[in-house]
Amino acid sequence: MAGGKAGAIRGNPALEAEDEIEAILKAALPKDASLGAVLKFVHPGAGVVVIDGRKKPSEVHRRDVPADCTVHVDPQLNLAILQGHVNQNTAFRQGKIRIVGDVSVVTRLRPLMLRQSHAAEDGHRE
Repeated sequence: MAGGKAGAIRGNPALEAEDEIEAILKAALPKDASLGAVLKFVHPGAGVVVIDGRKKPSEVHRRDVPADCTVHVDPQLNLAILQGHVNQNTAFRQGKIRIVGDVSVVTRLRPLMLRQSHAAEDGHRE
């Protein structure tokens, strides 16, 4: 099934959030940079979204593979964080996010996404 659980049972908010997360990451990650590692988001009730940052450009997929850093988080919370509605540091301090492995990998994600978002905004201003 291409795209992991995409296209699976509709009406499942966790799966729908995961579909949106995958789309956001694919659109937001710059084509000329990578994380230099594999980052996996484990979403209870849905599945996984993986950024293979060893590749340039990074590949985003739904295959459950070993990762350098694994983030365990509710998919709806993860979506809210990626959309900028929830502060990731606050969610972590509240125990809503569990990180296993090399934490520096996840800290490299936000600057890459912000860089791409600023580049897109600059493109719209021209």
